[in-house]
Amino acid sequence: MSTQETPASFRPLKEGEVHVWVVVVSGVLPRLPVIARFLSRQEREIAGRFARQADCERHVVAHGMLRVLLGRYLEEVPEKIEFETNAFGKPGLVSAGHLLPLNFNLAHSGDVVVYAVTLRRKIGIDVEKIRPDINAMELALSQFADEEIGSLRACSPVERPDAFFRCWTRKEAYVKARGLGLSIPLNKFAVTINRTEPVQVSWSEDDPGCRENWSMFDLDPYSGYAAAIVVEGQAVRVVSRRWNGSV
Repeated sequence: MSTQETPASFRPLKEGEVHVWVVVVSGVLPRLPVIARFLSRQEREIAGRFARQADCERHVVAHGMLRVLLGRYLEEVPEKIEFETNAFGKPGLVSAGHLLPLNFNLAHSGDVVVYAVTLRRKIGIDVEKIRPDINAMELALSQFADEEIGSLRACSPVERPDAFFRCWTRKEAYVKARGLGLSIPLNKFAVTINRTEPVQVSWSEDDPGCRENWSMFDLDPYSGYAAAIVVEGQAVRVVSRRWNGSV
């Protein structure tokens, strides 16, 4: 089940929970100098390569706030958090010295950054700014499975952009949860799209037990954005919070 909360204070994770945190970048820019101090040298170098200031600021916020967030769970100072990536580029914590078996994922689009944190379970999250001007059918024909394309065709032109991004975020969250990157073609599995259907992975060519292996939830991070989360296993409770950027 999924709930929406705005807590007065940070609280620890429980088994079977997923904590989702939503940060609006423009709302935390006054704290940017403080947040930037938490970044590693490599993260600062990456931020400096962006041509657009907005992209640089989003990178600093996304990765600096991630360090703050994980530091709270691990009771560690943000600067000392260490990351490693798997063979497909998915980031994770360097496990040595941590008492909590913490897994996380992040995504950002436009002015919004989303984080998902859980214990022991594989996890993926995605967020996208809904753009009514895109050619949803053209993109779907090149990326989606046949039944997803059929569902989009059945949508009215007004509903189609929302349906497209609902599908896209669900698919991206699943790919990120599996941690296999672009080695999973987007047309080799399908997710439900219609609001009347259960939110789930319908089938996956190399994951025959996908409906039982994964739980999928839609999120409502911010007006004009679509988001989804996929977490390993069942009996999952998602707690979603807005974060004002306090560090």
